[in-house]
Amino acid sequence: MQKSYRDFLGAPIRDRFTRGLVGQVSGFVINPANGEIVAFFAHRNHKLLLPTTDILRVATGVVWIENTEAFAAVDEIVRIHDIIKINIPIFGSKVFTVSRQYLGEVVNFQFETNGWVLTKLDVAKKILTISTERKLINSSQIVRIKPTEITVRDAVVRVRAKKANNAIAPDLANAAFAEPLKNTNQQ
Repeated sequence: MQKSYRDFLGAPIRDRFTRGLVGQVSGFVINPANGEIVAFFAHRNHKLLLPTTDILRVATGVVWIENTEAFAAVDEIVRIHDIIKINIPIFGSKVFTVSRQYLGEVVNFQFETNGWVLTKLDVAKKILTISTERKLINSSQIVRIKPTEITVRDAVVRVRAKKANNAIAPDLANAAFAEPLKNTNQQ
């Protein structure tokens, strides 16, 4: 099931047996090497980790776990702790093409809950606080993720050309996986 960062942030975490609220998703831990979401930060009096391997299912915006033993301290799981130490945020990262063209910042991203992998980046240039020129970039176009930026293939900036009212068909041999999005912030 496809989910987006903005929609998933703040999702309640519930225990399967008591059905009680045991936490809330407050952040993501993403492995920059492969785009896998390995854990969530979950608020429950203090920050705890919820490894994605301990999630039973996600239904109607609720994360279901077996019980509260699924939570771990931030330094308890070495593999996840090492990824946290690298400290590479996806949300808000600057995005450049290989040829160093600036595309904007990540304003949202999508992921698949079956396998917990990053699928798309929603990138927008900002003028003051208003987002412009939004693009949806498929994760297969990502070349590398560094602490300061994300680099994507040059093909993502190719867009369909329009001439008057007649649309020119895109070059399908070099079709970009980026789809221009309508700007919802403009009036």
